[in-house]
Amino acid sequence: MWLGRAIRRVRETMWSSEPYRQARRIAAAGTRPFRRFEVATIFRKSLMGQIETFSGDRDIEVVQASAEEVNRAAQSLGRPSPRRGEMFRWRLGDGCVCFVARAGADIVAYNWIRIRPGPDDGDLIAVAEGEAYQFDAYVDENWRGRRIAARLWSAMHLFEKQQGCTTAYSKVSLLNRKSQRATRRAGWSTSGIVLRVLGSKRGGWPIITLWGSSHPLARL
Repeated sequence: MWLGRAIRRVRETMWSSEPYRQARRIAAAGTRPFRRFEVATIFRKSLMGQIETFSGDRDIEVVQASAEEVNRAAQSLGRPSPRRGEMFRWRLGDGCVCFVARAGADIVAYNWIRIRPGPDDGDLIAVAEGEAYQFDAYVDENWRGRRIAARLWSAMHLFEKQQGCTTAYSKVSLLNRKSQRATRRAGWSTSGIVLRVLGSKRGGWPIITLWGSSHPLARL
């Protein structure tokens, strides 16, 4: 138990250090021309059993976001983008639901749910009745390593069950090794591996299934 806590503290210190962040920024700049294409894992999780809960920082509260909190998340998290606020407001209007993690008055993480078919990032999210799709998760760099993503998943799974969903899906880039590990640790299983084109506004690009199934992603 003490060894696990010690390892988590070391990881938190490393992930919040300026050299680590600078290395990530340099790597991101170098690979930007290739990030138009994404190889990603489609993860699936059954919601039929009991939803596992995760303990963590007592200062963190996970809630379904209000419209005001969605706007704050768009403004304060991730790389600044004038389009993010517009996109987040559009998602709310299209029936998506956002969950956020709060640390006092600050929004430190968010994650989205879609429980009816609709577009996102150039693809059609073709969820069927009883299915949910979780997407676009983000945890502030200063708060990573505290199982915030797992706590968001728990709250979102409970919400999905209340909406009559029995299966949840998500997508994680194969290059995002930390998210891949965290998703598997939280009980998700791999249902497919896909090659896709990122961010096409009008869609039309095919989704190539490399293994398993690409569901619920479909050509827009």
